[in-house]
Amino acid sequence: MRHLEQNNETYLSHLKFAGTVGLTLIFRGVIFVWHGLFPVYDVPKELNLEDTRDKLNGWSDHAKRRISKKSV
Repeated sequence: MRHLEQNNETYLSHLKFAGTVGLTLIFRGVIFVWHGLFPVYDVPKELNLEDTRDKLNGWSDHAKRRISKKSV
């Protein structure tokens, strides 16, 4: 598949990466909706916006490194 080749991935590595990103964001989204409905429950520090941003940046860096490996 072209997308996998462009990203220098196997099907399983792509499934693991995309699945991890997707499920993590869904879980964190549920936590934020819960907090919106019930503000008395704080968002745990390890799930807050700053940590989510850091995770997204890490995943983005990983994706960029994956593509750069192909050009080597």
